[in-house]
Amino acid sequence: RFEMQRLLVYVVIILICTLNVMQSVNGCNTSLRPPRRQGHDCVGRECRKGGTCGYARCNRCEGSHAWCDGYCNL
Repeated sequence: RFEMQRLLVYVVIILICTLNVMQSVNGCNTSLRPPRRQGHDCVGRECRKGGTCGYARCNRCEGSHAWCDGYCNL
């Protein structure tokens, strides 16, 4: 019985990690990022290390995780 509970814990941990990566896939795949809009050139550009945009108009970094830094958004 204990072995089954341990296996269940491992499965839940793997599913949580997979969910985290799947939610941030738009940050790594440049073709899925939002297009740049006139007056908002920062949208869709890569974020800096540490999850900051570095652009005055964009103040949010989306899709960042261990493999990529994500992209800037309004």
